[in-house]
Amino acid sequence: MRVIILLLFTGIGTSALASEIETMVCENPRREYQVRFARSENSFLADKTAYRILAVEETSEKLIVVGVTVGDGPTFRAHFKPYKKMEFFSDSQLQQTDGCR
Repeated sequence: MRVIILLLFTGIGTSALASEIETMVCENPRREYQVRFARSENSFLADKTAYRILAVEETSEKLIVVGVTVGDGPTFRAHFKPYKKMEFFSDSQLQQTDGCR
């Protein structure tokens, strides 16, 4: 009986943790990279590089994270729902869109 309860508890914890972290693999003309957004930590990584988050727009239908790349470089918009893509802006102009999965 104890084993069953422990397995149920472990499964619940794992699914709750999974919903706190969103990931996707994106591709630009040079390479693939992984994007990771952790809600509880309010952190955003592109591969191992941390980007500063400015805003998060989340509803039941969409999840978009907006921030700044390294060195106050271009701003980005990471779309996790309903579709996956990364957009990069400079001087308020869209410079690049990377498809993601």
